[in-house]
Amino acid sequence: MIPTNKKIAVLHPYLNNKWWAALMMIYLSNFLSNKKNDLILYTFSYNKKVFPLEETNFLIKYYNTFKVLSIFKIAYNIRNSDYIIIWNSPMHFVWVISKILFWSKAKLIWWNHHYPWYYSSNANVYIKLKRLLETKCIKKIDLLISNSKYLQQSIKSIYKRDSEILYPVLDDKFLDYNIKDKSIVFTPPTIFIYGRWVKGKNLKLIFQTYEVLKDKIPNLVLKIWWEWDLLTKYKNKSNIEGNIFFLWTLNKEQIIKNLKQSNLFLFSSKVDSFWLVILESMAFWIPVISYNVSWAKEIIKNWINWYLVNSEKEFISRSYEVLSNSSLGAKLWIWAVKTANKFWVHNFEKQLSNLFNSISVK
Repeated sequence: MIPTNKKIAVLHPYLNNKWWAALMMIYLSNFLSNKKNDLILYTFSYNKKVFPLEETNFLIKYYNTFKVLSIFKIAYNIRNSDYIIIWNSPMHFVWVISKILFWSKAKLIWWNHHYPWYYSSNANVYIKLKRLLETKCIKKIDLLISNSKYLQQSIKSIYKRDSEILYPVLDDKFLDYNIKDKSIVFTPPTIFIYGRWVKGKNLKLIFQTYEVLKDKIPNLVLKIWWEWDLLTKYKNKSNIEGNIFFLWTLNKEQIIKNLKQSNLFLFSSKVDSFWLVILESMAFWIPVISYNVSWAKEIIKNWINWYLVNSEKEFISRSYEVLSNSSLGAKLWIWAVKTANKFWVHNFEKQLSNLFNSISVK
């Protein structure tokens, strides 16, 4: 069952951007704190404007001194915890230091949200050392968690360790949506995309798709949101003319407002392990087009609850079909919403309870 009255330390290296992984860490921390646990979140960097303190019910401690010194400070402070939940490298090394130098008896949980790309890239000396240390400490971690079957298989291949799956949870504000609040046909037709647009997310294909479709669909609008340098680069270098809007700062309510006014969501990435924005779009009855990659197939069943494609050409042609025929996806809406409803808090709590049962602290 979910622990209560325990000391829990949550470790995330950077809380200065609203990445979906960071948002889930905040959600998990609030969730466990609401269960009467004494929870503290430790980080190297924290932006109060991005994650306001009034949106949390737990203590956040951040250390902006020299990172090596900060690592030892956090390792000392978490030594008496019952559970330590880590999010991203190098926080698993913090726990190892706490265990070796400060005799920590805490149960360690590592919830993975991203494929560790440094295992598949050319390695410099730093990366090689990191891999070596990681393979040593990974054996001591009590529970490895993945956010999808795809990532579970990847972790098994890389670390030679089994992991359990804990799917992310959708915010209630996305699940409470009523289709009666949405007009199916918009003037002008609108594509709204949002996410963490970093290298490898294939943002270029979004612009290519819009460039083709804007000449076929009058007044087509493209709205893009993410607070990221790559988006600035595309904005400055894009020569595409048309109704393109770059939305730099959006809160949850503004995201919902834009979803209500959208006709299509495009997902061009091939490098993710799970994307909540697909489920959020499904909850708002928005057709979704994604590449036919392993993790996406866990959410999208082609021609049942939206569309999977295998090429750029198909990506663009399917987008045109959806935008030019408003009834094309009508039969898929109900299954898409049912898919989104599987990722609500009650299922999340059930999964989390089973995971804690496997490593419970008396």
